[in-house]
Amino acid sequence: MSLGLERLTSCFQGIIPAMLYTCAADGTPNAAFLSHVEYVDATHVALSFQFFNKSRRNIAENPHAVVHVTDPDTAQGWALRVTFDRSEISGPIFDAMHWRIEAIASYCGMKGVFKLLAADIYTVESVDPIPEEDGQADRSAPPLRARPPDPVFTMKALQDLSQQINTADCLEHLLDSIVVGLKQHFNFSHSMIALASEKPGTLVMIASRGYPQSGAGAEVQFGEGIIGLVAEARKPIRISGLLRGMLHAYAAKRRAEEKGWCSDERRVPLPGLDNPSSQLGVPLMVRGELVGVLCIESETPYRFHEEDKTAIELLGSYLAVAIQNMQLRGDEAEPEAAPVDTAPAGSGTRHELIYHRDEEVVMLDGEYLIRSLPARILWKLLETYQREGRVEFTNRELRLDKSLNLPGFKDNLETRLLLLRRRLDQKGGAIRLVPKGRGRFALAVSGALELMARD
Repeated sequence: MSLGLERLTSCFQGIIPAMLYTCAADGTPNAAFLSHVEYVDATHVALSFQFFNKSRRNIAENPHAVVHVTDPDTAQGWALRVTFDRSEISGPIFDAMHWRIEAIASYCGMKGVFKLLAADIYTVESVDPIPEEDGQADRSAPPLRARPPDPVFTMKALQDLSQQINTADCLEHLLDSIVVGLKQHFNFSHSMIALASEKPGTLVMIASRGYPQSGAGAEVQFGEGIIGLVAEARKPIRISGLLRGMLHAYAAKRRAEEKGWCSDERRVPLPGLDNPSSQLGVPLMVRGELVGVLCIESETPYRFHEEDKTAIELLGSYLAVAIQNMQLRGDEAEPEAAPVDTAPAGSGTRHELIYHRDEEVVMLDGEYLIRSLPARILWKLLETYQREGRVEFTNRELRLDKSLNLPGFKDNLETRLLLLRRRLDQKGGAIRLVPKGRGRFALAVSGALELMARD
């Protein structure tokens, strides 16, 4: 073998389509595009079996084939002479290919249709460069992307980001330090973190960077888009070279509306690039429990090399523990803030708030604000403010309030208060939650409030 497969990992990211050449027993050739070539080990690759019945029939008659792959960094083509070994319909290799294909399919509404039937494992007999043809692009032309980062740089970036995260004194500062640090130390400009919601099978967006809107409060259902699929699979998913014609940034929104999960006017738009070409999603897991999902994306094809994927997977384990520990610390970690400026009740601009009890949704001035547990918390605070004029509250009293139906164990109250605070800030600051120290916060109101509850 003239070159080890481990040096061709960039060829297996789908930036440039691969080709499979087979031949029937009577010598009739056939060529087909491959959606996925997966590196297995130094002598094996896995090919996706989806629609290629002719190729499958040829392989049954003649197990030898040739796979053409192209390095997106150098434009060098490689011919892999392979021999069919076996098909797998389960296991780690199948799962890795399945979830990647599902993530791409979800963007064009074909999840569960454009699916993997089997991972066909082939033994690689030889790997040879494809000779340059007349008129072919100059090999000296700049690559599609710079060389992957030096491992020393990657380890230094991980170390620096870890130190930055360790200085965070509350959940809000921790989450912000993560997305800011990804830009500062890895130059990943677009990232987001969604944490597990109290609703089964749902994540809620809590922090993001690089987008016009933060998306705080946006819900993601398991199985929807790369974030939902990472949560469902509980495995990292990397996608490179997404076809722009297949990608729609709000596919998750449309699917959610079709399934009746939420209506158009009662949702928060999910942040995201209109046309990402590369995405990397990593589950944040602690002892088998899903804490959340970290998603990084880029408009550059093949932005995330193998070294990036490995580094972010390592980082994800650390981030999951850091986030969960901060959630469990709860009242011990709250930032200080400026004095609360609350207008007298009945003065200034009037704001209408409607609480739909059956849906647990709060609307502010006719627009969707928040739902579920954060909505219940907000309504409790507003009723108390209107009834008693009180503006200062404690986390402890919320935990003891049976009407809120907080979970008995790991209620993640700080996460819900942070989400509520960010959503209120997004709506213009007519109502704000202001941290006042350890386990305390205040309600700051500008103007008069009109509260209505509906069943």
